[in-house]
Parts: sequence; C-alpha cells; structure tokens
Amino acid sequence: MITADMTELGYVNSQIVTQPDLDQIAAGLDIKVDVVENLDDGSRHFFKVTFNNKALKSLSGLNWKIYFYSFFIVESKHILSEDGLYTKPEGYTLPNVNLKLRHENGGLFSMSPTTGFIGLPPNGKREITFFAANWAVSKTDIPPNWYITADGLDARVIDSTKEGFVGEFTSAKQWKRKKEDRYDPYSPMARYQRYKTTNPNVQMKMIIPTPKEITNHDTTNLLHISGNVTIVHSGLDNEASFLTDKYSFDISNTASTNGVNIYLSTNNTIPSAEGYTLTANPSEKSVIINGKTNAGVLYGVQSLISLLSHERSISQMKIRDEPRFEFRGMLIDVARNFIPKKVLKKMIDAMAMYKMNKLHLHLADDEGWRIEIDGLPELTEVGSKRCHTENEDLCLIPQLGSGPYNTTSGSGFYSIQDYKDILSYAKKRHIEVIPEIDMPGHARAAIIAMEARYRKYNATSINQAEKYRLIDPDNDSKFLSVQIFKDNAVNPCIESTYVFIDKIVSELQAMHSAVGHPLNIYHFGGDEVAKTAWVNSTKCNQLHLSGDAESIRNKLKKYFTKRLDNITFSHGLNMAGWEDGFNAGNGMPFDRGMYQNHQVYSNAWDNVWEWGKARRAYNYANSGYKVIMSHETHLYFDHPYEPDPEERGLYWAPRYTDSYKSFRFLPDNLYENIDVTRMGAPLNKSYVCGVNNNKCPSLQKPENIAGMQGHLWSETILSEDNFYYMVFPRLLAVAERAWHKAPWESVGHQTKRNRDMNNDWDNFAATLGKKELNRLDSMGIKYRIPPPGGSLDGGEIKFNTAFPGLTVELSTNSQTWNNETIPYTGSSVFLRTKYVLL
Repeated sequence: MITADMTELGYVNSQIVTQPDLDQIAAGLDIKVDVVENLDDGSRHFFKVTFNNKALKSLSGLNWKIYFYSFFIVESKHILSEDGLYTKPEGYTLPNVNLKLRHENGGLFSMSPTTGFIGLPPNGKREITFFAANWAVSKTDIPPNWYITADGLDARVIDSTKEGFVGEFTSAKQWKRKKEDRYDPYSPMARYQRYKTTNPNVQMKMIIPTPKEITNHDTTNLLHISGNVTIVHSGLDNEASFLTDKYSFDISNTASTNGVNIYLSTNNTIPSAEGYTLTANPSEKSVIINGKTNAGVLYGVQSLISLLSHERSISQMKIRDEPRFEFRGMLIDVARNFIPKKVLKKMIDAMAMYKMNKLHLHLADDEGWRIEIDGLPELTEVGSKRCHTENEDLCLIPQLGSGPYNTTSGSGFYSIQDYKDILSYAKKRHIEVIPEIDMPGHARAAIIAMEARYRKYNATSINQAEKYRLIDPDNDSKFLSVQIFKDNAVNPCIESTYVFIDKIVSELQAMHSAVGHPLNIYHFGGDEVAKTAWVNSTKCNQLHLSGDAESIRNKLKKYFTKRLDNITFSHGLNMAGWEDGFNAGNGMPFDRGMYQNHQVYSNAWDNVWEWGKARRAYNYANSGYKVIMSHETHLYFDHPYEPDPEERGLYWAPRYTDSYKSFRFLPDNLYENIDVTRMGAPLNKSYVCGVNNNKCPSLQKPENIAGMQGHLWSETILSEDNFYYMVFPRLLAVAERAWHKAPWESVGHQTKRNRDMNNDWDNFAATLGKKELNRLDSMGIKYRIPPPGGSLDGGEIKFNTAFPGLTVELSTNSQTWNNETIPYTGSSVFLRTKYVLL
C-alpha cells in the first residue's frame, strides 16, 4: 500500500549521503511487523511490515539497505535465485514496491531498493508483505534490532525495532501454526483447571531434591541451631565454608562443650560416591554429616542449609541419601548469545544448591566462538564478535537480532583467566565443566575466524596460513543448514581440521589442569550436518566414497568421529557428542568398538514422537554408549512455558515445556513419556511403537543410562533477566528427577501412576511456592512467576496459582487477596501473581 503518489515529490534521486541523514532515518523510521496469518498447511506464514517515516529526512535513493533477522527463510520459493526478487504468491496481491530481498547468510536478510523504488518522504507510510517458511506464533519469532546502512556510512539500529515493534496476536490464524494445531493461549479459566490440586493432604518437602530415605523423624523434638555453633571437621574447609559463608558459625578440630556441634567427615562405608548421611540429634545438640567423598559431604551440607532456610531449627531425623544418576547436568549455550561469567557463577551456585554436578558449556557454534585459545587470537578477535561487516575480517555478520554493533549479547568471550575462574568456582562446588566445540556442522564462527587467519598469513607463509584452515577451497557444494547457513561445516577430509581440533583440545586441557579441575570429557557436538555439505569437495572425493549424499555424509561423519577418538584418546579423555553425531542410520549408532575412549557419551535429544527417532536413546545404550537423557519434549528450556505469543522461546519440538512437564519425565521408562504430537494431538504408545513395539526397542543395558540434563539454547536470550526467566524454576524439576527416583515412577498402571505423580507434584509445587522461590530470591535470581488462574463460579471469582504460596493481586482496586475467592461485582477483574519475599 502506498499512501501517496511519490513520483511527483522529487525524492527518487535523493541519496542518503551524510551520517546525520542516516541517523535521522534510523531514529525516525517507525517499523511495525505483524504476522497476518499462518497458512493452514503449515508451509508458510504471511507477515506485513509497515514503514511510517516520522523523520524529517526522506528514505530515498538507491544506496541503502535494511537488515533484519528471520528464523525461517523469507520468500522461501524464490530466495536462492540470482536476482533476489520475489514473485507473486498465488492468492495474494503484493504491492510493487521495487525492493530487492536478499538472503545474506543464516537468518540475516536484507531489503534494498531497485531502480524503480519510490522514496518514502517524511510522514509517508507504506506496507509491504512477505512470506516466510513454516510459521510464526510468538513475538520472539521476530527478533529486534533491524538496522539500516548506506554506502560509506556507519550502520545504525532503527530505534523503533529495539522493542515493542511486533504487533499483537489476536486471532487463531496468528497463534496456530496450521489448521490442526490444537494449542490456544491459556485463559485464566484454563490455568485454573491446570493448577487445581488433586492431593488431599499436601505436604511440603523438607528438601529438594527429595532425599532417598528419612527415618527417626520426630517433629516434636527440635534442635535449635543458634547461639554457640561449631563446625567440627578435619580437611573439609571447602565444604564447611558453605555454612560459614551463610551463618556465623565457628570452625574447630574439636567439639564445643557448651553449644551445638555440626560434625563433617568422610566415611568409606557409605556405598555411593556422592552419597551422604545426615543425623540431627537434639538430645546431644549435634548434627552429623558423613559423605563417602567430599562431594557427598557438600550435598549433606546443602541439605542442612535447606532444612535451616525457613527457621534456625531442625527436628530429630536421620537422612540417608544418594543420587539416582551419576550425571546430573545442565547445558548452557553461550554461543548464540553470550552469557557473562557472573551469570554463570550464579548458575553454578544454584546447581550446587540442588545437587547437580555437570555444567555442559556450548562454547562455539555458527553465531559465535566464546573461549580464548592461546596462539589462535582470531577465534576471539573475529569469531566472538558480531557486527555489520562486508567481508567478516573483523567480526561475524549479525544474527539473532544482535544488530550492527559488537556491544550486544551477540558478542563476548571468556578470556583464559575467565575460564579458569569458572573452572575454579565450579570445582569448589563439585561441578564438572564439560566444554563443547560443535563440529563438523554448526562451526561457522571457527571457519570464518580461521579464514581471517588464512588471509593474514597467506602472503608471508602459506604453511602457516594453511595450518589451521577448516575448509576445502575447492568445495563448491550447495547447501543450507537447519539454521539456513550456507557455509557452516568444517571439512573432515583435510588434515588441518584435525590439527585445529588437537590444538583446541590441548589448550582446553591445559586450562583445566592449571586450576586442578581435570578435563575428563571433550564434547565435539556433531549434530545437524547438512546432507550435501561435502558432495562436491575435491578433498572428500579423493576418498572415493560411494552412495547418495546422505550415505556419503554418514560415512564422512564416521571418519570424523574416529579421528576425534584418536585425538581425545591420545589426551586421555572421554568423548561426547549429540546422538546424530554418532548416527549410522535406521536409529543405530556407529560400532562402539571402533572407538578407543574408555567412555563415549551420547546426548539423546531428538524424541519428537511422530518423527520416530526416540529409539536412538535405548539403541545407543544397548550398543555400549553412555547415554545422557536430553530429550527435547521435556528437558529443553529454550521452549516457552505456555503456548502463548507473549512467552519467550522457540517451539520446534513441543509447543511448550513447563516445570510440571519436566517434573513428570520418566528417564527410566522413555516410551511412557509419549503424550502428544507437536500440534497437540493425543498419541498413544501403540501408535508410536508399532506392532510388537518394533519401533521402540527395550533397554537391555540400563547401566549405560549415565543420567539426564536440562538445556538452555540461547537464540532468544538477549539479557541476564531472559536467562534466569527461562531456567528457573524449571531447573528444580530436572534436579528432582536426576537425583530422586519417585515411587510413582515404578507404578505399572498408568492411571494410578498419574494420580500418585500428581500428588507428588502438588507437594513439590507447594515447596517451590512456600520455600524454594524465596531461596532463589535471596540469590538474586529473577525466576518466572506463572500467571494466576481464575474462574467465575456463582457470585464469586475463584483463583489459584501454579505454586501455592504465591500472592494474587487485583488491578481493579490494587487490593491484595490471600483467600481463594473474591466477590464478583460485574466489572472486569485483572489478576496477577506476585511473590512476596519472606
């Protein structure tokens, strides 16, 4: 739509020639994006961009471009053409606005004027429309920080796109992905039903995660931890410090005779390496914590701190506790958007508080390299920064709404000292850091950085230039990765790839060793390599592999993982990768016997039930791999908490994942988690598993299920607050399942299991609302507070919350109500949930 005949206004040939002109346009060009609809078949979505020029300067001439990010390829039927122009989709009328659309790389797109472009003068308004692949049902599907450039001038973010520029989602055509999508945003009534308590006798848990056994518990016999309190230990200063940092307790090698004594010691008779016992004896004024190892002692200390978190007294009891799984992890993706060291430290504190012990750091991906490597400065000088660039000599092109500046969350890295600080901090809390450098796919940041290095040395030393190069320059294969990159796969057929990897492994190992935090597992990623990434590589063709593109890719992945095995084994390390990195086809892994590593870990993640890949987890375990249950339907925190356009996150696997869903994950009984399709249609086990469960192999080697972990992929994490919102309180649900196997998990009858599980959830939810959220508050963690539920019943409005103990406030009169009903007067009532710090 064009609001005026611009051809008579003389703006066509007026170029943007000065920086103040461009600055004016960036400050005054008002852009609004609306998702018009998602097509019924789910193939494309139709969106509208409205330009309203409130600047005093015309947007005109031919020397400018506007850049924006899309998770899905825009104008997908035409985007790979030479001219970049788009065609008229059937059934839609597109205005002839004479703009050329171009796919730059990844999710970065640009629009620029053609010779027929008619300028947009001050107060001019124009609408243009596009199609993009798949769907958009959330405001975070349209990232911020669109920016404008002009020849010879510095790029500028268009101010209106920094926030609040995405229109409301007011109809099902906007919030449903396709016709069969069963999800609607929750109404207060829907939440009210979801939050209803089924447990007739809700009881708060004393400790999260739940201890294995509590005996000799007498609530009438209390031990007051006050006055003269002494921690008695020998050689456990680190573990004792968690108490002394929080309370003003004394430390001694001998017990006090006139106060309370807390004894810390190791005891080899405890069967589990991370197990502990805690005995509270009021008559003797003592608390005794024994652990098999120092880690077990720390977990006992954490349980004591939890018991004391409400008041400074505990009742008589004996706890015997040990973890369900050896591997209780959390993945943090710091590559897509950088997570500062101070945030990671707070995350490590929370993990330790809830007895999690593996921090999986995704340090490199297409969009960023985040760890300093001695001798390869280009990795951080180029690969850690995103900014507007024509040749990527100084930075990577913007992605994920990072804009043209290198000061946003799109840029950043950990120096060698930073990484050592993180390792030392984690070591004190008995948390193992597992670094991941994703390859051979998802490796664009490394590739671009090493190409910058190649250009630096090419004129003076070809051997030095080629030493760490990651591509075959004669590879003219055409491909698009899942994240629509054209060039993100390192070449597995050149020796310099493995020289580079050995260098990275050596430097990481040195950093770990320097602080006494040994590197045990090197994670190479291995996921989502495009099928045709190497089909035209001269170097790969010299290997004379036969088969179609997918077959050749799998053979090259096998070759790549074997070379990784050689490198990691030579360094005395175990190897880990995502399940598709080891995938030989038909749900089966490469032969475990081909790897020398003592252990090979596989993150089993791809379990969208209708895709039929969930069987990999058990197939891999049965084949000798150590499997980390990492399933996207229940353990991915990058997904929204609710199916609501206002909720942050992606939703390519389930439409949402809330704390309840993570809590009810059954890691020992994978196929019992089968529930719904991506579109919300009910599924049953027989449909997914087929006749005689032929599509769902049983677990023959349960000892090879190493554990489970939660995951935060950071595509939509643009701030510290975003980070905490997406992780908490879901982390607590994963910690509960990783440490504690609940009795209901072993119940065979589904109806009874669900009833018992819901009763347990009610206890867990009450503990969050009345205790654990307060503990997170004391750490400065801004967790998500779920919206309240509400229902009109007779003459009253009833309301409830996901976590009992939260307060509901009314907006009509700013009155706070703590009871569960209020009178209905006929006026609109708005409710919100609030946590009142205790």
